[in-house]
Amino acid sequence: MSLVPIIITNFTSGELSPRLAGRVDVSKYFNGCQALENFLVQPHGGVTRRSGMRFVARAARDAGPSLLVPYEDATGVGWVLEFAQSETGTGVLRFFSDGGRVLDAAGAPMELTTPYLAGHLDGLCWVQDRYALILTHEAFAPRKLSRTDNGGFALAELTLTARPEKWDEGDWPALCCLHEDRLVFAATPSEPFGIWLSRTGDHQDFRLSTREVPLDDWDDFEITDSNGDSLSDGRPGDTIALLAGDSFLKDSAVSGAMADGTLCYYRYKGARSVKASTTAGVRITLVETPTAAAQLESVRDASGKLREDFWLMYAIGDRIAADPGDDPLDDDAVELTLSAPRGGRIRFLAPRDRLWVGSTSGEWTVSGSSVNTPITPSGVKANREGTYGSARVRPCQAGASLLYVQRSGKKIREMAYRLASDSYTSQDLTLLAAHLGEPGVTQLALTQEPDPMLFCVRADGVLLALTYLPEQDVCAFSRITTDGAVESVCAVFNPAACRDELWLATRRETVVDGKTVTRRFIEILDPPFPETATDTRGAFFVDAGMSYEGEPVSGLSGLSHLAGRTVRVLADGAELPPRVVDANGCITLDRPASTVHAGLGYASTLTPMRLEFSGQRGSAQTRNKRIIEVGLRLYRTLGGKVGPDAAHLQPLLYRTSADVMDGPPALFTGDKSVRFPQGWSPDGLLTIIQDQPLPMTVLLIAPTLALNE
Repeated sequence: MSLVPIIITNFTSGELSPRLAGRVDVSKYFNGCQALENFLVQPHGGVTRRSGMRFVARAARDAGPSLLVPYEDATGVGWVLEFAQSETGTGVLRFFSDGGRVLDAAGAPMELTTPYLAGHLDGLCWVQDRYALILTHEAFAPRKLSRTDNGGFALAELTLTARPEKWDEGDWPALCCLHEDRLVFAATPSEPFGIWLSRTGDHQDFRLSTREVPLDDWDDFEITDSNGDSLSDGRPGDTIALLAGDSFLKDSAVSGAMADGTLCYYRYKGARSVKASTTAGVRITLVETPTAAAQLESVRDASGKLREDFWLMYAIGDRIAADPGDDPLDDDAVELTLSAPRGGRIRFLAPRDRLWVGSTSGEWTVSGSSVNTPITPSGVKANREGTYGSARVRPCQAGASLLYVQRSGKKIREMAYRLASDSYTSQDLTLLAAHLGEPGVTQLALTQEPDPMLFCVRADGVLLALTYLPEQDVCAFSRITTDGAVESVCAVFNPAACRDELWLATRRETVVDGKTVTRRFIEILDPPFPETATDTRGAFFVDAGMSYEGEPVSGLSGLSHLAGRTVRVLADGAELPPRVVDANGCITLDRPASTVHAGLGYASTLTPMRLEFSGQRGSAQTRNKRIIEVGLRLYRTLGGKVGPDAAHLQPLLYRTSADVMDGPPALFTGDKSVRFPQGWSPDGLLTIIQDQPLPMTVLLIAPTLALNE
């Protein structure tokens, strides 16, 4: 028998697929895990226990899901918008910020009625346009959520200068984004590969061919002040001079000045006409009711009001529809249809250096016809970049890459430009963890502070966490599980804390009067355990949890959302025995405490891959072996257990004679060595579990193997 020391220095491969259990020839094998649950992989290499989910409010309806949408106001504060179907059967929109509900000017929770019911939430798309939110769904005309003067919001149908004729009731664009200062819509039910881009700078103008005021063919007619009011605004008595051979009739235009002196143009739409002879000019008089040949209806009445029955007013630079046959301007709206070789539809739009488009049949880029040129009506090019196909999941932009879900819903791909191939390609980020994609990813959310991390909602309510730092070759998945299911997530920035917050819509079950009852909550993933904490008083490692901080109390109330549930409790940094929340939402403490956290417990599990050592006598795989000792390098940790499997665990002990007897031990940073009994086997497995509401960070694992010669 020989003793072999092994060292695992990092976990930057995350949880790996069971199919890799034999690939000890792959370098990522040694940094991977068989199971990594409720731990988050740090970019530096270690793993840290994920924080708890803090309860914010009951969701809009227990009987149906909610959709969480991010919004950022002018001050940079992140808001969370909850779209749901209310208990009365109507669509409802609720607002959250700064860890709670947002109140309106009257002090009541802010709410709006929407047309979007529970069955519409999966198909809802949005884009923030300055401080408004544009919303699209194929069953409804596009809508605009805008701010009001009193600090609230208003939801109304988006007013368009002109809309494509193909858009109609029940046949509206399903997708939207902003690109090159154009509002982009795409994918109506009847035109699933259609893309419409607004005019540059005017996101409500979708006219395909316009002309700019003043038009080149407009004659140089001017209003002359002839009524003595010192204004050339076209009131009764003002005149228009025609030269010999000129005519003034319907659609003719004349320039004048408004009362503030601003120059504008007026286009005549009446039925009268005045023509000068070929030898002499004529002066047209503007009157209220023309009776003579050289008279026209005045532009304005005597009070200065525009007479809209006879005149149209334009500011310089305004657009009007072009005549048939006229070429569109470069900044006019654009309409195109991708020539997909197979059926399906467009699934996402992503504005990058080009407009990236994902469809069920492949990936595209849409750009100007020449290098580094914008999209114009006469210069647009669509390139097909891939054939993987996309699911109906909103993608996330991470640096120079785009993270999206493949058509099956089971793979997450990274689309990026590759200099080596001079093309846009999509690599599979789930290749080494293919099992995690089952039973399908339904939503993505990306946080960038404090660490770049992609959160993926699965159809079964499990939340995947992908630590994503490609420049450091870090791409590591872990699973976040909870007593219930996660149904929706979104990330918003909290400027006060200088970090991104992950908000969650969860579904949990409890038993009331002997019956299982579903409850839905809005929660926030608490920030990582702070580096500045000197003890565990602030450790929040419970789900659907709440906290109390103040004068010592002997009980905790406010847990009515967990009535009937068994909760874990941390009081003044020490764990108390689990207890059941009574019908009033209260629990009793063993002794008074000034800082209390209570909520649903969860376990964090770390199981590395089968241990491997290649020596002179070959690999350790399939050979009988025994782990006789495990060394752990921990950082700011309390609690936890280690053993050969979940059924045979040894607790990690921290209390010393220097610790105060009535308080918890101090946070531990350093090395712990544990010897545990294990029989001989060919597996070579070990497991670390933390199921106490306390922090744990594992930086290194150093087991010692006994190999049978």
